[in-house]
Amino acid sequence: MQPYHITLFTKDGCTLCVKAKTILDRLSLFYPLVVEEFDITTDDAIDAKYWDKIPVLHVDGAEAFVSKISEHWLRRYFEEHKAGKM
Repeated sequence: MQPYHITLFTKDGCTLCVKAKTILDRLSLFYPLVVEEFDITTDDAIDAKYWDKIPVLHVDGAEAFVSKISEHWLRRYFEEHKAGKM
């Protein structure tokens, strides 16, 4: 199975982002994940877009989750998109 390429948009001090990282770490035991963190403060346009919405998760380049990331919904997302990863 091809890995899911995950971009976690975050910044220092984001406690919800820490929770999202924990979820991604746990799910990496069950799904092939390549996770990249992107600090939104390093890009003015992205900071303006996401400053009040992080954590934001892109999966394979597409915005998948904004603000609320739960393990249940992320698992469901992976299961629904697994067919395209085979």
